[in-house]
Amino acid sequence: MARHSIAFGKVEHVIRRRTFGSLSTLSRAGLPHATAVVYAVSAPSHPLMLYVTTRTTTVKATNIRNCPEVAFVIPVPRRTIPLFPPAAVQFQATAIIVDSEDTAALAAFQSTWFHRRILRAEHRIVSEAGEMCFIAIRPHRTLSTYGIGTSARSILRRPRQAISRVDLPPHR
Repeated sequence: MARHSIAFGKVEHVIRRRTFGSLSTLSRAGLPHATAVVYAVSAPSHPLMLYVTTRTTTVKATNIRNCPEVAFVIPVPRRTIPLFPPAAVQFQATAIIVDSEDTAALAAFQSTWFHRRILRAEHRIVSEAGEMCFIAIRPHRTLSTYGIGTSARSILRRPRQAISRVDLPPHR
């Protein structure tokens, strides 16, 4: 099966331009739990890390404390063809819970107006119940993609060629 080749920089660019993904965790009993999340990304000069705001009492935080291995999917809608399935970046990762004062997580959420609004909203939620924390998500070595860098026409002609894998460079 022929697959197209894609550079890590292209995949990282896609990850940085998006803010929404699906985080999948496992319960102590091994049951899957998926949830939609808004994420922020570490500075380009640091190793690639995604951060999600949450509370210490959520299912995803509890699951991560019990089993830090997670999966993450970032859909990348096609604006010109909205009914066509989105492209995507997906990867397995290790997640840890970090406290609400974690400087790297705070820096990621201070990086854009949108992320600052999300952080303010999370602070309002926390004032009503729970203690805020962040989930720090470090992708494993290989990231998989579908349709990144491939036209819709090419996907229709050769769908398997839309599949790609890219290794996370050691310094990233």
